Amino acid sequence: MRGRQWSRRWHRRWVGVAAVGVVLLAACSGGGDDDASGGEQSGAAADAVAEEVTADEGGEGGGSGGAGTPLAVDAMAVARREVVRTGDVELVVDDVEAAADGVRRAAEGVGGFVADEHVRTRDAEVDVTVRVPAADFADVRAAVAELGDVVEQTAEARDVTAEVVDIETRVGSLRASVARLQGLLRGAGDVAQLAAVEGELARREVELEALLGQQRVLRDQVDLATLQVELSEEERPEPDDDAAGFVDGLRRGWVAAVDGARFGLAALGFLLPVAGPVALVAIVVRWWLRRRAPTPVPAPASGPSAAGREGPG
Repeated sequence: MRGRQWSRRWHRRWVGVAAVGVVLLAACSGGGDDDASGGEQSGAAADAVAEEVTADEGGEGGGSGGAGTPLAVDAMAVARREVVRTGDVELVVDDVEAAADGVRRAAEGVGGFVADEHVRTRDAEVDVTVRVPAADFADVRAAVAELGDVVEQTAEARDVTAEVVDIETRVGSLRASVARLQGLLRGAGDVAQLAAVEGELARREVELEALLGQQRVLRDQVDLATLQVELSEEERPEPDDDAAGFVDGLRRGWVAAVDGARFGLAALGFLLPVAGPVALVAIVVRWWLRRRAPTPVPAPASGPSAAGREGPG
């Protein structure tokens, strides 16, 4: 911290010296007795900018009784602790969808919200991240733990009081500096004076906006705690095939019969386009073979009737 303040003081001191040099150079370039009053105004502006830089260095350096003194920081830290709270809970539940709804209701019931949700349907797992007011963090974590069997849970509290106090002090100092530079800008008389004051004012405003952004992020982390919940279903054992009973055998027989019928229908559908031409060819071949076969001659009759018809020899 001291190293950053020392570097910042030297940077601003050189900026102030450069601004003074620009203003004095512009004053000297005017020359003549007629521009004497303009040079005096530029010199006054340079002195004002240099005094502003020196005043800001004294405020950030923590002079006696200032807001940035260690005594003031300790007093504010004792009066109000700023803590960032985070936690993780891993649960095994009967139904991950119902448990995820319970996590949402627990967060929304205290004014929180769901910041992120990731569902893995194939693995029956859901990850839910909720943001809740820091004062209700413990109650929400306890309510979530009742939704199933807790496998693992962690909680972390990070004290950021020193960071909050440091940013607040720097923001107050920069706001006062910007206000003083804006007053100098309204009283600027020539172009050189405007350039010196506007350059320093723009730098201070950029630094102030950056600090305000850090302050908002840190305040959000302090006001709203973060809880990550991992939900998963317990793996159920598959039924033992050796312990199959009558109902299971009947079901398997029905499945086998249906599969056999499907196979027969499939075979019939496959053979039907071929069976017609094959049958026609078979009929033609049989007819042709019957025509080619010789006609059988009846055998001569034997006995007395046959001998009488033949007559005497």
